[in-house]
Amino acid sequence: MMNDHKDQHLPVVQQDLDDGEPSCSPKIYVSNEEAALLAEMRRLREQSVELKNAMRDAGPEQRSQLESEIKEMRTKWKDLAAQREKAFIRKMIMLGHLPPEAEHRSS
Repeated sequence: MMNDHKDQHLPVVQQDLDDGEPSCSPKIYVSNEEAALLAEMRRLREQSVELKNAMRDAGPEQRSQLESEIKEMRTKWKDLAAQREKAFIRKMIMLGHLPPEAEHRSS
């Protein structure tokens, strides 16, 4: 009967840790908040590339308008980057990697 209980355990995979790799998972957890911010930053980058390509064929007036749009996008990018940094710090606090007061120091 003892043997039946032993057979019900899940198998354990033993990995060799001697190959110089860290024992922790190499995957990085990204919170939903960070993922949303990163997606918005990616969208801005793609728009920026399109605008820069359009500037090559634009006349002086249209070029000025496109430069203004790119400038606005840079400002928004900086805001999103700051929000992403704060989201990262909140995540690290929730995971217990940073003390709670770290959020106030990042402001």
